[in-house]
This record gives sequence, C-alpha cells and structure tokens, in this order.
Amino acid sequence: MDTAERPLIDPAHYREVMGHYPTGVAVVTGTVDGEPVGMVVGTFSSVSIDPPLVAFMPQVGSRTWDRLAGADALCVNVLAHDQLALCRTMAVSKPDKFDEVDWAPSAAGAPVLADAVAHVHCRTQSVMEAGDHWIVLCAVDAMEVTRPATPLLFFQGGYGGFSPAGMAARGDGDLIAAVRLGDRARTHVERLATSLGCEAAALVAVSPDELTTAVSAYGGDATMDEPLGQRIPLIPPIGEAYVAGAAPEVVERWLAKVTPHDPELVACYRRRLATVAASGVALSMVGPGARADYERMHDALAEYASGELTPARERAVRSVLAQTRHFFDDVEVLPEETYDVGAVVVPVHDPDGRVAMVLRATQLPAGVPGRVVTGWIDQVRAAARCVERDLATGGGADRASDYRAWYEADFPM
Repeated sequence: MDTAERPLIDPAHYREVMGHYPTGVAVVTGTVDGEPVGMVVGTFSSVSIDPPLVAFMPQVGSRTWDRLAGADALCVNVLAHDQLALCRTMAVSKPDKFDEVDWAPSAAGAPVLADAVAHVHCRTQSVMEAGDHWIVLCAVDAMEVTRPATPLLFFQGGYGGFSPAGMAARGDGDLIAAVRLGDRARTHVERLATSLGCEAAALVAVSPDELTTAVSAYGGDATMDEPLGQRIPLIPPIGEAYVAGAAPEVVERWLAKVTPHDPELVACYRRRLATVAASGVALSMVGPGARADYERMHDALAEYASGELTPARERAVRSVLAQTRHFFDDVEVLPEETYDVGAVVVPVHDPDGRVAMVLRATQLPAGVPGRVVTGWIDQVRAAARCVERDLATGGGADRASDYRAWYEADFPM
C-alpha cells in the first residue's frame, strides 16, 4: 500500500492503545570520556539466543543517547519493583545524577546499578532508524540475575510491580475481615496452646487461593513461627482440612493445582480429601528422619508469605510443596505406637454448614504414643465445636454472615 493511502493514526490514540500493554523498565548505562551516562528505556527486549542479542529503542533526538552511542560497552540494568526512585533519578537529564545512586563499574567499565533484578553486559552491534526511534541491536557479552525480585513495570502512564495470580498480597480489608471472624476463636485457641503446650491458630480464607493466620497463641516451648496475617497457599497438599469440607468448586480449584497434574495423583488427593471430610481432622506426620524435609516445607511457606516471589520462585515453592505429600498420607493412629505429629487441623463450620475457618495445633511434642495423639485430636475437635457454637449465637452468627457476604462479593467462584 502506498504511504499516502495508509490510514492516519492519531498519536494520542496510538499512545492510549499501546498503553494497555505493560513494558519493563530498564536503565542503559555506559561510560563516555570517563563519565558515567545512563538513560531509562521501556523498550528493552531480547532478540536472539544464538547468537545472544538484545535491543532497545531510544528516541531520535535524545541527547543522552547521542552521548551513550559513543560508549564502548553498555550495561542494561533491569529495575526491580521497588526502584521507582532510582528510575526517576536516572530519567532526569543532569550531569551529576550518578552521584545520587549506588553503582560500580563492570569489567568492561559500564556502570552497574545496585539492587537491580538483572544486568546484561553488551556492545552496540548496529543501529537502525525506525520512524521517531532508533533500534539499537546489541551483542551480549555476559549477563546475570543479581536479585530475583519482581520487576518494575510501566503501564498506562504509571509505574507498578508484577503480582502473578495466587501470589499477590491483597489489601488490608480482607485481613481485617478475617481477623474479626477469627477473633471468635481466640479464647479457644489460647486454651489449646496452653493445654497442649504448642502453637495454636485459627486460619481464615482471604481468597480462593489463600488462608491467613487470623489468631495465634503459644504455650510450652512453642515459638512464633507464623505471625498474624501470614498468607498460606491453598496448594496441594496444603489446606486440605479447609478444602475437604468446602463447596465442590473449592475442591476442584484446589485439585487443579496438583503438581504434576497426573490423573492418578489427582485421584489420590481426592481420596485423601474424602478421608479428611469423613474423619473431621487432617493430620500431618513427620515420620522418622524426615524433620529436615518438614522444615523445608515450612521454609517454602515462609517464602510464599513474603510476597516477593517471582514466577520462577513461585514454581520452585510449588515444587517443594508437591514433594511434601508424604507428610499428609492417611495414618491409622495406634495407642501404643510412637508418633511425631506435624499438625492437627480441624475445620470449623458456620451456621450454614460451610467451612468458616480451621483450627490448627503445631509445634507439638515429638515422640508421643498414639493415645496422646488421639487426645490432642479430641481437644482440637472440642475447641472447633465450641467455636461453632459461638458462631451460631448472638453477634457471632452476624459476624460469620458478614464475612461470608464480603468473601463471596470479592471472590465469586
């Protein structure tokens, strides 16, 4: 088509449409005449693996690019989600801006900005004019991830971070609602912690994919491993006591996360949920010589709760959790056998019969006979029944109803 026949695209409309596509934010740096030079770009991209090539597109007429084009070596600094201040500093055209940032020269002499997600060390290979921008093609000499954090993004005229589904920490409203509901269990949780000499907690759902610690208490030698408000993923095998008594759609959503998604493995988890639903309790057993693996599971859950997971780290956390399935196998508790219990978890139902929360006892004494374990189970069940009675009377019923209305409005299944 002849240029004259092409439809005209209004520049404002072009920006508005393209603003619906997020871009990463990077700072391209180099050294020219002994001075550091840097410019912010939202157009950095990988181009080729073999040979390794990357590109970025500075605007025609950019005085910073005019200087940077003379650098022998470049460093592309991929900014992290918490480096907006650094981004704004580097975007300003002034000669002393590097005095305000933490950086060090690379082996080739280009400035390397501290705390960036990744650094790509490269050299300009070719420059091609493309409308009102240049396409700068660069050959990669070296590259590394120096801080596996989520990146800084530019979207619709604003800056922000990346929050993959299932990893994003929501606002304070859901936590406040969960804590208000969990407060109905506080007295019973505290009694459990004292009676069993353990960590006891009430866990409440804050999304279809997460529970949170709404109430916790500590007795005996137990220490605070899981602070108030910590997020706990509903990823198999985690959360089975909550899921086993929940609606079918909640069960299927949980089973869809089974890793690897093998039909036989899904069937095993489905049978486990049926067992937990029938017995009204979920036990995790550490087993002889497995304490280190159990601690790995807790470390993975703590990393999940940090809210700093990249997609790669989320996959790693999911992988660790998938490898802990053996802690959640069905076990017949025999009175005179010795057990090392990881947790006792019992669902609490609201007046409509839906799971409102779960009560959990952890950090329990190790190496105890089965009759003691059975006693623990009975005590956690009794506490759960007490909470159910509280939820069914007076303000407790209203609080459970308010929470359910909020939950279903925010998270329709």
